[in-house]
Amino acid sequence: MSSIAQPAQPVTVRVRDSYRWLQLLVGILCMAMIANLQYGWTLFVNPLDAKYHWGRASIQVAFTIFVLLETWLVPIEGYLVDRYGPRLVVLVGGILCGIAWTMNAYADSLTFLYVAAAIGGVGAGAVYGTCVG
Repeated sequence: MSSIAQPAQPVTVRVRDSYRWLQLLVGILCMAMIANLQYGWTLFVNPLDAKYHWGRASIQVAFTIFVLLETWLVPIEGYLVDRYGPRLVVLVGGILCGIAWTMNAYADSLTFLYVAAAIGGVGAGAVYGTCVG
């Protein structure tokens, strides 16, 4: 009496088309949030320098922190997507981006600006790595 295990048939779930459009719109919104942090950064360097006199090089360290954390943590964020799913990772990433936006608006020291850049980098990496990957 030998029984041969049959491979299980893959389960396919039909997602409503309207839900797919909602997912696309949320993804676009999240990508727009991180695009402003990333591509619009240089617009704020000179005004920050004029107001606080920190020096452009010191201000640009914040952008370096942002980019390093955005890119180098993507493998870890990929693991989190595999473990918890893309919804949660994008949600947390979007929240972190919102926190970073708020912190950048109130940054009155370089340390605070650097912490905001770190939070924004982690959030942007979570959103970008999930939506694009």
